[in-house]
Amino acid sequence: MTNLVALVALSLATPLVRFDKDSLAQSVYDTAFNEAVRLDRAQDAAWTACATPAALAARQAEVRAKTIAALGGFPEKTPLNAQVTGRVQKEGYAIEKVLMETRPHHYMTAHLFLPDPAKYKPPYAAVAVPCGHSLTGKNAPWYQRAGVTGALNGLATLVCDPIEQGERRQFDDGKDTWSTTREHNRIGYRAALLGWNTAQFRIWDGMRAVDYLESRPEVDREKIGVMGLSGGGTLSSYANSLETRFKAAAPAGFLSTMRDVFDNCGPQDAEQVVFGQLKFGWNHLGIVVLRAPSPVMIVTSHADFFPFMGSTALYAEAKKVYAMLGVPEKVELMETAGPHHWYESTRHASCYWMRRWMLNEDTAWPRDRAALRRMDVGYMHSAETCGVSYEEPAVKNVTKTGRTLDLPGSRTVYDLMRDELARLDAARARPSVEAVRATCGARPLASLSATPAAVQETSAADGRVVTAVLCRDDDMTFIPVRAFLPAGRKGTPIILFNDAGAKALGKKAKEFLAAGRAVCVAEMRSFAETGKTRHKFYGSAAGDEETAVVLRAIGENLVARRAEDAALAARWFAALCGGDRPELYAEGRAAIPAAHAKFLEKEAFAGFAVEQPPVSWRQLLADPTIESRFADLVNGALRVYDWTDL
Repeated sequence: MTNLVALVALSLATPLVRFDKDSLAQSVYDTAFNEAVRLDRAQDAAWTACATPAALAARQAEVRAKTIAALGGFPEKTPLNAQVTGRVQKEGYAIEKVLMETRPHHYMTAHLFLPDPAKYKPPYAAVAVPCGHSLTGKNAPWYQRAGVTGALNGLATLVCDPIEQGERRQFDDGKDTWSTTREHNRIGYRAALLGWNTAQFRIWDGMRAVDYLESRPEVDREKIGVMGLSGGGTLSSYANSLETRFKAAAPAGFLSTMRDVFDNCGPQDAEQVVFGQLKFGWNHLGIVVLRAPSPVMIVTSHADFFPFMGSTALYAEAKKVYAMLGVPEKVELMETAGPHHWYESTRHASCYWMRRWMLNEDTAWPRDRAALRRMDVGYMHSAETCGVSYEEPAVKNVTKTGRTLDLPGSRTVYDLMRDELARLDAARARPSVEAVRATCGARPLASLSATPAAVQETSAADGRVVTAVLCRDDDMTFIPVRAFLPAGRKGTPIILFNDAGAKALGKKAKEFLAAGRAVCVAEMRSFAETGKTRHKFYGSAAGDEETAVVLRAIGENLVARRAEDAALAARWFAALCGGDRPELYAEGRAAIPAAHAKFLEKEAFAGFAVEQPPVSWRQLLADPTIESRFADLVNGALRVYDWTDL
């Protein structure tokens, strides 16, 4: 008969759970996605259930407060120290190059497109335009064209570089791997450890853009709107939702429903998912109606990856809220054919929307939509039609070098986050079990249950192998477990986890078995067998990252759920070992949830050991070159503890 060590390779190479088109199994991702869908629909229903203006106002106040808290709050306003570094005169408009400090020595670069005063008498209505995902930021043709279109429609139009775009690179590691989504995520998972979000920095930029526009004598401070595409659609939606000085908004290429976005392309980069937003009501409908009855135009295109059908569903629900307020005309849907883009038709429609509500021009909107869409046919971006051309770096750049990083004393978002960490470290006490549990959201082992299924036992000459799938009774997810039990075992049992799957633990399992120890090889959720997802999260090759980000939307940390899986597997294994508590061993990224399991369930484990663990969360904030992922962090953890403190 084969001995126990010889059975290790065979056992670990055999999948215990299958996820394919013919399977009845539900993946961990499916569980998270289904809960996100349920919550998204429930929040839509809660918004449309507001039957009176007073009921809506109460819900708006509650959701607004929770949203600001989830973003991490906003700082005190400080002097903008704004300056115009150059001016370019064009036919029918002028462009001023603007540099300002949205926080002390934290710079934002922008182009201010000003109408021709001979045609439009100042003070002008104005519009802020946060840019979407383009490395060139405000200099991308479609954002230049937004500025030109605004100015030619009599609107002072401020087109702003977001962080990590245009002239606002936040760090330079000397590698040519700069990517907007990747860099927003690099900021995002660090910000999340502080209980912040990449969107906090960008929304604040939008709020300071209003401050700047209000400071300009050519601008009517009572008539400021916001519009943008893609990531700029996200931020124009967000900024309008939270900044009450905006008088009209026209976000493009973003607003849909979160359930449709998750289903069609998965959650997008860091600022597009705010921790817990589907629980407290800031879903896409909430983003729109939080400012109701302020005018909002939802701009979309038929083949956008932010699903068009979701946009139409959102519009129908928003219309109910605005109708209850007696102003159904103040919410609108403008769409055109084609994929994700800011079209000539939708840019002009957005400007007409601004003129309708900020200048009270009844004829500005509605317009002949068919005529608007015909504007898209044959239109090509070029230096002449878009404003400042790529061939004129001295003209397009606000700073001398084209990088705010090179300005004396320049401070980045990484500096701002390190400042906050230093403040927290100075006051932090040693974490308690209660504080860690409350922060990460892991539930006590005593409150959890998992039923063994598909149990199989194989005899060996010197012991037996027990395999099973532990079916969690709370969320219907699965924990694959394989126990190797020597007939004459000696020493403390040991349970093994890693981030690469059971097969990769074969060598380690054999070492412990050779020493006579009982060994269990188990898998935390979203590693290996249970790691199936629908999409790949932007900027990440890790299969568990999409699941982690969907969980963030519903207010949960994947680390906590993994820690629970580890404790449940250990309890099952201990029962096989006659009640003897196992030592907990973890490799790689599994070390973080394993440390949580050991700290929170001390009575379940006899010891703890790790190999090749990730860096501490403090190190992550100290060094922006270190890569990480949302799957390996706990939202707001560094306000209470570092995982290495455990």
